Amino acid sequence: MKNKINLFTTDIDNTLFDWVAYYVNSFGALLKSVEQTIGVPYQTLAAESKVVFEANGSIEFPFLIQELPSVIEYYGADIDGMLSQAVVPGRDAFLEVAESYFQPYESVPETLAEFRKTHPGVPMVALTDAPRYVAMWKMNKLGLLSYFDAIYGLPDPKVPTGFGRVKVDPEILIKHLQQSNFGFKGKIRVLPDEYEKPGTKGLKTVFLDFERDEDSTHREYVLWIGDNLRKDVGLGKILGVKTAWAKYGADVSAANLKALSEFSPAQNVHKNVNLDPQSVDAPSPDVTLEKFSDIFKLIY
Repeated sequence: MKNKINLFTTDIDNTLFDWVAYYVNSFGALLKSVEQTIGVPYQTLAAESKVVFEANGSIEFPFLIQELPSVIEYYGADIDGMLSQAVVPGRDAFLEVAESYFQPYESVPETLAEFRKTHPGVPMVALTDAPRYVAMWKMNKLGLLSYFDAIYGLPDPKVPTGFGRVKVDPEILIKHLQQSNFGFKGKIRVLPDEYEKPGTKGLKTVFLDFERDEDSTHREYVLWIGDNLRKDVGLGKILGVKTAWAKYGADVSAANLKALSEFSPAQNVHKNVNLDPQSVDAPSPDVTLEKFSDIFKLIY
């Protein structure tokens, strides 16, 4: 065995599955649905989405339609009409397309299962910059949630209000308020927004929770996996852990990058896409993964 691993930590988006392809296509379907409903061009809605996403601090804000200025202007105080005519069809369009993209990358389930089998006492942790509920929803859809002992994410979004009422369908509101765990029995941690990567506080919180704090002699036996060289690999190198770069997650098509840029604030594009993997000053990982199972090159 090359390295004894006593804590397995991984990013989710573009590391365990192709988040860019999933979100670009699903969100595109949502905006096209709204376009058909209220007659406002896609590009206008995409530009408005940037502003809403920036205001809410996350590109994965599930109540976007209700907050789009064009939708608000179209429906005014008719919240029920907004929900039934624009929000529900838009959400359905998103979910219908999303189903086609909820597939883990090659070898991800098999590798997680193998690691769990060969390292039964080693905690397996997912750390993401996505909202906690959204992250767990995706992991549940991917069929990967049961492999993990803990999920760490950012705060869930606030429920939008207007005209003296909540602008969310009652069924969706109940789900949001219930903070569903999808049957997950492990540790769930909601980290403050300022713990977002590449800041070190999120991963340091994982270390503290699993007794791998800064004074621990076991830090070198922590495995950290991520797709973004600067945000993920750079973080791992700062903290002195064994760092694996999911190179395959940095392979984003020009078409998907262009589509993402249409509705995502620039800072979110940089956070979610590894834009310059060939930069000479990019941090160097301990191992480069052409596929997820290549982590065993570091472990065995």
